[in-house]
This record gives sequence, structure tokens and C-alpha cells, in this order.
Amino acid sequence: MIDHVTRKIGFLKTTAIGGLVFLLPLIVIGFFVGQLVPIVLAVAKFLNETLGFQSATGYLILLALSVLVIVLICFAAGIVARWTIGKRVGGFVERNLTMIFPRYSIYKDQLAGGLDAASLRGRMKPALVDIHGIKRPVLEIERSLSGVVTIYLPGAPDPWSGTIGFVEPDQVTPIETDLGEFLASFERLGRGAAAAARLAR
Repeated sequence: MIDHVTRKIGFLKTTAIGGLVFLLPLIVIGFFVGQLVPIVLAVAKFLNETLGFQSATGYLILLALSVLVIVLICFAAGIVARWTIGKRVGGFVERNLTMIFPRYSIYKDQLAGGLDAASLRGRMKPALVDIHGIKRPVLEIERSLSGVVTIYLPGAPDPWSGTIGFVEPDQVTPIETDLGEFLASFERLGRGAAAAARLAR
């Protein structure tokens, strides 16, 4: 009887945890949408006071215009960020923001990778590094003029809590794999990482 109850509790616990893991991405998306809604409503209120929509169709147009305004603002900010003065201002803000909030650069790269994986892939290249006979999966960050390679060694289960190192070029073996899947293998404590390692043999 006790074993039966224990199995039932174990089943319920496992199912509940599985459900939480399944819903977690949706919860995160819901959180960000919740942060965006007040901004959209504020823009919609301003446009409504200006244009004076009253019908249901008008409100739908108003909502679409509000989202469009926010997208255009982001696009304009992106254009400014490409200019020299924009890069200088952005660099100044980022340097000071990183001093106050050290994980800012991490979250920035995570967001950039989520929205545009190609932009992050160009700066972080999956590779294997031979360290004392052990092949460590790393991200190649950059190469100096003298040939020294800067690498980032992701942690597990959080790939963004790793460390950096410097190695010689002959220690680095690039691997062709999806960056998102590569980082996800650390969250899975290495499950699925061997497939990427085989590509480098």
C-alpha cells in the first residue's frame, strides 16, 4: 500500500515537473509580452487622442499603428547604432552599464542570439580545444595579431557562467554545428554534445 502511494506521488511529482519545464518558455514569453503591453497601450492612447478612433475597426487599426510605431522606433535606433556617433554613445553606455550590471553583456548576447543567431554566430564560433588530452567544447571569441586565440569555456548547466582562456591556434579545432544546439548541450549536462565532437575528428 505504501509503495503504491509512493509510486503515485512520484508519478504526480514527475508529471508536474515535466509540465513546469514545458510551460517555462511560455511563461518567459508571457513575461516579456506583459512588459511590452503597457508601452503599446501608452502609444495607442496617444494615437487615439490624436486621431479620435471610436469604432471597433478603428481600435484594431489603432493597435496595429501602435505596434508599427514601436517597430519603427526600434528600427530607427538600430540605424543610429550603426553610425559612428551612435557606436560611440552606445559603447560609452555599455561600458558604464556593465560596471553597474555585470551580466548585461551576457543578456545582450543571449537576446541577440535569440533574435538573430547569425549575428552571434559570427562573434562566437563553436570549437574543441585540446587541454591535457581532454577535448573541451569552447567558443572561439577572437584571434590577436600575434595568433593567440581567446576562448570562452561555457559552464554547465548555465553556459553563460563559464570562464575565458588563451590558447595557441593549433589547439583549436573548429566544429560545424548549430550555435543554439551547442549551448543547449551544456544545459543538458553534455547530452547530445558528442555528436558535435565527432564532426571535429
